[in-house]
Amino acid sequence: MVHTGSLDRSIEEMRASQDRDRGGHDLWCDMPNAIFYLTYNGIYNFTNGIGTQTQLLLRGLERLRPAFERLYGPITLHIVCPRPNDATWGYDPQFLQTQQQRLAALGGQLHFIPYQSRPEDDLWEVARWHTLCAEAAQLLLQQCTQYDHCLLMPIDQPWLQTPLYMARLAPDVFQRVQALLVLYSTAFIRNATAPDAEEMRWERDGLALACSAANVAIADLCPSFTAHLQDFYPLQEATFAPYTSSILVEDADFTLLAERQVRAILQHYGVPCDRDLVVAFGRATPLKGFETLIAALSTVRERCHLVLISVPYINDDSQNTYDHLLAAHRIAATHVKSFTRDLPRVLCQWPRTRIVVVPSRQETFSNIPLEVALWARQQGPIVAASRVGGFVDQIEDGVTGFFIDPLSWETMGQTLQQLLNLSEEQRSSIRRRAYEKVVRLYDFEQNFPATLRWFWGAHALQTTAMGGMQA
Repeated sequence: MVHTGSLDRSIEEMRASQDRDRGGHDLWCDMPNAIFYLTYNGIYNFTNGIGTQTQLLLRGLERLRPAFERLYGPITLHIVCPRPNDATWGYDPQFLQTQQQRLAALGGQLHFIPYQSRPEDDLWEVARWHTLCAEAAQLLLQQCTQYDHCLLMPIDQPWLQTPLYMARLAPDVFQRVQALLVLYSTAFIRNATAPDAEEMRWERDGLALACSAANVAIADLCPSFTAHLQDFYPLQEATFAPYTSSILVEDADFTLLAERQVRAILQHYGVPCDRDLVVAFGRATPLKGFETLIAALSTVRERCHLVLISVPYINDDSQNTYDHLLAAHRIAATHVKSFTRDLPRVLCQWPRTRIVVVPSRQETFSNIPLEVALWARQQGPIVAASRVGGFVDQIEDGVTGFFIDPLSWETMGQTLQQLLNLSEEQRSSIRRRAYEKVVRLYDFEQNFPATLRWFWGAHALQTTAMGGMQA
């Protein structure tokens, strides 16, 4: 447990220091702004969708920071992460160094929060989340008084109760902070058949703050996930703020490559260039449905080659299961067993990639359909995804992609057979409409400014008005 006695004294000392610095005047409005982004992937590792979201924020601010600062004044980005060690999933010191350099170029800061009492303690235990949030609350309560406006963004379950800890420890300081609770999963998604009771309590208590505190809102990622939260938790009085799951459309990552570059990367990974390809990528976990996909491909094994990119968690043997199934069903496949961005990028630009399949049993909001739409805007695959979660918001069946049944390999196989029969004209029309929808609805460059306007819009208008009065 984290003891709060020293924290109480440090908070009082901090308040006294601030009062002395202000000389008895409220100088709060003369200080800059800050975004505190609490994440656990994408800084010293990059192994899942949370890492993708962290990278999106960094790239988005690298591109849009001057425009934001013209509206709101200086904005300091603080990234807060669990303290890593060599056993941390996907820990990459070189990647960390690169992210530190990028953050420094933005004028930002990186903070590591301790959460382990023993080296073997796993992040995915509710007891660790309590420690993490209590420690983070102490840091943030000290940091936030240095800024005019603070937007706190705890990302996903491990950080969810950080605002609650702050509110309990120093309510007068916390009321100056605005918090956006950003969940990408819940106990009901992580284990739909038997949700963990302790996780459910954790989520219920953390989300409840958005019902009682005017400065706390829940992220409205997409209609289906907002409905999911409202179905499982008593959030009738909760405030939801716009935070549409997005992608940076003009990111250099979506620049199309020359054919020779594409071929070179395909050959590097042992992907055949003379066969039609079906592609799937994601974490190696039953939730992603790769076992069902492999069985489904037995119905079209003569027509295509599977490229599977699976990223396992620590001490997980799912990849061995996939290899066994591939052999049992006699599926010709290239199984890449580590995270890579280069390979999906080129596969989605390759004309002989026919389908990217996302067979997840549940998914809050996957970036895969968005990424495929951008990479394949001229040629390449269409998307087939499960009729679950955020896919229902992203995909118009038969218009921008197709739905598959994640629970029946026979039905999935029949759908894949039909999609392999589509003409190039039909595929081109689907790709075009998918690309247009992403540009229209899911561009970070339009959606993240909407989030800042929701929280800081009044501040921008007030600042403008004050400037006019002073003139």
